[in-house]
Amino acid sequence: MKKLVLLVISVAGVFVAYEATKKFLEDEQRTELREKIKSIADEKKESLLKQRENIEEKITQLATKIADSSKELIDKGVEYAQDKKEAIAETIEEAKKAIQEEKERLKEVRARLKEDSTEEEVI
Repeated sequence: MKKLVLLVISVAGVFVAYEATKKFLEDEQRTELREKIKSIADEKKESLLKQRENIEEKITQLATKIADSSKELIDKGVEYAQDKKEAIAETIEEAKKAIQEEKERLKEVRARLKEDSTEEEVI
């Protein structure tokens, strides 16, 4: 009977030790799991922040490029309009000059016609 009691006490002691070890390991595993989860979360957060910075930098670069292209386009448009304005002004001046020359030529023709008509009257 002593052996049986000793055996029961030993089995109970082993069972208690087993449960205590199991509980200890579970708590440690939970702690490790929490730390791993926190570590992964921190890594992902840092990765997202880097991605955000990269995206913001790209957006800034694109906005700058768009602004530069727009300014260049406006400058070229202004230059084109100025060139066309000058070309039109030159064409108008040439037309005025041609009209003036034609008026003078017509005056000369009229003057000759008057001379020719007065010579015919004399005859």
